[in-house]
Parts: sequence; C-alpha cells; structure tokens
Amino acid sequence: MFFSSDSGSSGRHAGTTRSNAPPSKWDYVKTFYYNQTKWDFVKSVAFFGVAVYLIRDLASNDLLPME
Repeated sequence: MFFSSDSGSSGRHAGTTRSNAPPSKWDYVKTFYYNQTKWDFVKSVAFFGVAVYLIRDLASNDLLPME
C-alpha cells in the first residue's frame, strides 16, 4: 500500500529544492511568526482592530434604556 520513495523524486525534502533560490514573500511573512517582536506587534494590531470593531458595534446599543 505505502512504498518508500528511495528514488528521491517524490516527497518533500527540507531545503533541497530552494537552497539557492532567493527568499520569497511567503518566507518574509513567516518571519512574523518566528520573530517574537514582530509577532507581538501583529497581535497588538489585531487585538486593537477587534476592540475598535466591538466598540463601534456596541456603541449603538443602549445598555440602560430609559423607560
């Protein structure tokens, strides 16, 4: 059912196909996850955006309606 790929033509081999290629845009995006400072900045901006969305959404609701 499963065969080992000793010929090397199929399967993924880390770093063998792109060893001499220039870094791509996706490689740059992945640095935001692996770098702690960049990841903290991304999280801060994301949480700020969510907070602004929630404040705008909840601002139209009356929490204590006057009867």
